[in-house]
Amino acid sequence: MSTLIDRYVFTALKSIPENQRSDIDRELRGSISDAVEARVDAGETPAAAETAVLTEFGDPARLAARYADRPLYLIGPDLFLDWWRLLKTLLIIVVPLAVVANLVIKLALDPADIGGAIGSAVGLGLGVVVHIAFWVTLAFYILQSTGTRRSELGLAPWTPEQLPQLPRRSQVSLADTVASVIMLGIFIAVLIWQHFGSALYLNGEPVPVLNDGLWSFWLPYVIVLLAVEIAFAVALYLRGYWTWGFAAANTVLGLLFMVPVLWLLATDQVYNWAFLAEANWDGANTGWINGITAAFVLFIGLWDIGDGFVKAWKAERQEAPREPATV
Repeated sequence: MSTLIDRYVFTALKSIPENQRSDIDRELRGSISDAVEARVDAGETPAAAETAVLTEFGDPARLAARYADRPLYLIGPDLFLDWWRLLKTLLIIVVPLAVVANLVIKLALDPADIGGAIGSAVGLGLGVVVHIAFWVTLAFYILQSTGTRRSELGLAPWTPEQLPQLPRRSQVSLADTVASVIMLGIFIAVLIWQHFGSALYLNGEPVPVLNDGLWSFWLPYVIVLLAVEIAFAVALYLRGYWTWGFAAANTVLGLLFMVPVLWLLATDQVYNWAFLAEANWDGANTGWINGITAAFVLFIGLWDIGDGFVKAWKAERQEAPREPATV
């Protein structure tokens, strides 16, 4: 069966429960094949027949809703998918940007209040989710209740050209990329905050948790490395899947972080032990704090390196789409 039909069936089956897919796959392919054969027998070319049949079948998401007995009720069948696609797009883009921007601004205004900054960012994120969901839904409800049709809004009708390509390899999702970027950004913010706005004070002065001498080279080095990690995450998302080259680059970045940090821990250069006295701990705690930190850094680093190679291996082994066959 042709790649175009494969793409249509793949798109339709994505939103159907796993236990129903095999039966619907056979039924849908059979219906499409019969319709295409009828048009070919009437004198149309196979390519033109496929396009015409898929256009008649319509948006695969709507077709999937009918097969799964899942009517599009909330907004109404005509505008439901447009509402859902716009809502998902806004949530994926706007919410992370609002959270990160709020966190950065709060930390810039009051570096000492990292807990308040995180709480404010989380609260803002939840508020943005509620507002986007409410206002987008309200707008589409008004459009639907007034009888406005998709064609009146200038929305183009669905065509087979809008079908996504079949995935050739395991894809890097936007959600994972956004989560990685946010976590790396928070890590950078914490490194800066612990120096300028530590929650620990000694004789009225803030006590940084990390050794202040690290600012001469190692902390700027780590911050720059984390910024490179953010660029790496974005580049990986744009590429779409892991390759051996990305796995090798990930290994280099991991080693550039792990080796210096483990050496600094082994030579007791990471922590500013004055904070132990402020926390009413004795110096005997220094050894196990360094040890636990080193074990954590080693475990996370090795796991991340291994995970990159596993994903590259899986991407290489994953089957490419089936070759087109004559209908």
